Amino acid sequence: MATMVKHTTKDGILTITFYEEEVRKPCTLDWDNIAQLENILESSVTVNMRAVVLESESPKSFIVGANIAVLQTLDGDNIQEWVRNGHRVFSKLQKLEVPVIAKVESYVLGGGLELAMWCDFIIATEDAVFAQPEAGLGVMPGWGASYRLMKIIGANRAKEMLFTGRKISAQQAYEWGLVNHICSRDSINEYISNLIADITANDRRVVKFVKEIINMHSEGDSNIVAFNESTTSSVCMNSASTKKRLSDFFEARKK
Repeated sequence: MATMVKHTTKDGILTITFYEEEVRKPCTLDWDNIAQLENILESSVTVNMRAVVLESESPKSFIVGANIAVLQTLDGDNIQEWVRNGHRVFSKLQKLEVPVIAKVESYVLGGGLELAMWCDFIIATEDAVFAQPEAGLGVMPGWGASYRLMKIIGANRAKEMLFTGRKISAQQAYEWGLVNHICSRDSINEYISNLIADITANDRRVVKFVKEIINMHSEGDSNIVAFNESTTSSVCMNSASTKKRLSDFFEARKK
C-alpha cells in the first residue's frame, strides 16, 4: 500500500490531497508521491489561481514522515539525492505567487512537518500533534527543519524539539508560533475559506511582492541548507549507531 496524491480546483483554489490506498494507514512520503506533488504544481497552477491548500485524507495524520520502505533502501550515498530532491520539490510550494496553506489534522511528524513548514500558513485542528523525531532513529531532518524550525519558533525551542523528538500539542505549537490558528475539525474548512477570502480581497501583486520579500529575508541561502542537510545525512547513515537504530526500528515495526 502507498500514499498517493490527487488534486481538485474549485473557485480558483487548488486543493492537493495526500491519501492512502489503505484507508486506515497514515500518510507517508516516498519518491513517487513527491514526484506526483511536483507534477501537480507544474501542471495545475494557473494565473487565475487564488490559493493552494495542502491536506491529507487520513483520519490518523497529515503526514508522518518517510515511508518505511523508502527508509529501508536509503544509505550513505542515495540519501543525498533523497534530501536534495525533497528540497527541490518543496521549494516550488514556497515560490508560488499565491498563499499556500497546510491544513493539519492529527499527527504531523518528521518530513510531514517539514513539508508543512514550506507552506505560508499552518492551520491545525485541536487534536493535532507535532514532532521532529529523526534523532531517535539516528537520521538527520532532511527537508529544512534544521534551519526552518529555528526561524519559525526560535533556536532554543527548535533545539528542544530536534534534540528530544518530543511531541507537542496544537496549543503548544500555536503558542510557539509554529501554527497560525487552531480550529475544531468541524470549523477548519470554514476558517481556511475565510482566510483565503480575506487575502484575495487585497491586491494580488502586493501579496505576491510581500511574499517574495519576506521569503528572501527569512530563508537565507536554501542551497546551503540543502547541502548541509544532505551531507550530514550521509554521514549519519554511514554510522554504526544509525544502522543499529534503524534496524531496531524496522524489527519493532514487523512485530
